[in-house]
Amino acid sequence: MSQLLSKVTVTSCSFYIKCSMCPPCCWTTHSSRRRHAFVTSRLDYCNSLYAYSSVSSRQRLQRVQNCAARLVADAPRRASSRPLLHQLDWLPVEARTTYKLCTLMYRIFNGTAPQYLAELCQLCSDDRLRSSSHQDYVVPRTYKRLADSSFSVAGPTAWNSLPVEFRCTSTYSSFCSRLKTFLFSKFYSQ
Repeated sequence: MSQLLSKVTVTSCSFYIKCSMCPPCCWTTHSSRRRHAFVTSRLDYCNSLYAYSSVSSRQRLQRVQNCAARLVADAPRRASSRPLLHQLDWLPVEARTTYKLCTLMYRIFNGTAPQYLAELCQLCSDDRLRSSSHQDYVVPRTYKRLADSSFSVAGPTAWNSLPVEFRCTSTYSSFCSRLKTFLFSKFYSQ
């Protein structure tokens, strides 16, 4: 995990440095989109593995995203990144991880996910529990911090934390839209 994290931060930061050396006359909306696509694709690659990772790991990735926001918005190096992320409509790293987990769980819930993922999650079927009527998933008990990052634990935990009305959304695109709005307001209201 630390090797993946190091690779993401090094490649993204080197890209940021190379882009910051370009003169401003070379920047267009297309190059801004390319910079955004490059950095966010690096951040989103296997980002569900970062669920319940250490705070220092998430902070490293958040610093990369903050640099990318400054680069795309053409802001000074010391500018606060939180308003830039809000202006660009970007979710922070932790919320991006939750978004990815919840979209995968939505696909599992509706039966459109790959079979190997669906086998990792079980819908709560005990009628005596309130969670069975809320369409919650069983969260396996773990005894190691590393096991909390596994999809069989992190996915159901993220899904169960969503409001019940989100889970019954009819289409995938409307679920994604509502989920992003929910996570966006949750993060930026703090």
